[in-house]
Amino acid sequence: MQSEGGEKAERYSSGGLVSGVVGLVAVAAMLGYGLVSDRDGFAPWAYPALLFAGVLVWAVLLRPAVLLHRDEVELRNVLHSRFIPFARITSVQINQMTVVVVDEDRFVGSGFGRSRLTINRDAKAGPGARPEEHSVGWLVEEKVRRRMKPHDAFTERGEVRRVWALPEIVALAVLGVATLVALLVG
Repeated sequence: MQSEGGEKAERYSSGGLVSGVVGLVAVAAMLGYGLVSDRDGFAPWAYPALLFAGVLVWAVLLRPAVLLHRDEVELRNVLHSRFIPFARITSVQINQMTVVVVDEDRFVGSGFGRSRLTINRDAKAGPGARPEEHSVGWLVEEKVRRRMKPHDAFTERGEVRRVWALPEIVALAVLGVATLVALLVG
């Protein structure tokens, strides 16, 4: 369960890191300029709007990822996470997005994937190639497959859980309403 016992989860994400950091720095710079400007600064509604944009950059570009915990995989999406025990997984595929199948249900993780070019390179290398000849996506897929296999009838299968990203949801709702109120009042 979610890194109990101090064990750190392996985190994998693709895209978004550089543009997310640039976006947050840009938001912080604009907020700083608005606060220290010797003129009137920004309109009152611009401050909550910029904070809204910062939370949105965080939620869309930096939060999504695939995390491998000790007993389960976490598909972290924009506004929720799915925790799927390895013992329940029937198949996994990492293409443009990560897809984990449990019985008849498909769960999609948008935070980690491979480009078509990378998928083709991995296919050409084949399963017998050295690990350094494959992409990180292929290696993560293999890690999940290895953790799926050793489970037997005595292993606790656990349940698939959805956990909402409440801090992000609340921040977006509050800042969205604050922006609208400041826009209508000011």
